[in-house]
Amino acid sequence: MLDLHQQTLRKYEEEGLVTPSRSEGGTRMYSQTDVERLRVIVSLTRELGVNLAGVEVIFRMREQLEEMKRMMDLILKQLDQPTREQILSVLRGAEFGLVPTRRSGTGLVLRSLLKTIATEKED
Repeated sequence: MLDLHQQTLRKYEEEGLVTPSRSEGGTRMYSQTDVERLRVIVSLTRELGVNLAGVEVIFRMREQLEEMKRMMDLILKQLDQPTREQILSVLRGAEFGLVPTRRSGTGLVLRSLLKTIATEKED
């Protein structure tokens, strides 16, 4: 499916990057989740040149981001609707490099624009 040698799969398992289940006879059995994880590993290593230690760091960071998202969702559920919408508005802006302004209004400005303005003031 992924054009991976058995030794490569064993190496990924040794490194802890994938943990297939085993049949009674000891044959590795890869779930759909395992296959998707292997696709990501292949993409990172072959297409982007990331080594296995880098792949491990990337997976760990992804897990931490998912945990942070779960925590944020729990926090947001406890807020009243107007506060929740205000926070979500700021977070959506942050995705695009936007930051809230402190001037009149509640608009958002590109972070790069703020850097440009700050640089011009220094000159």
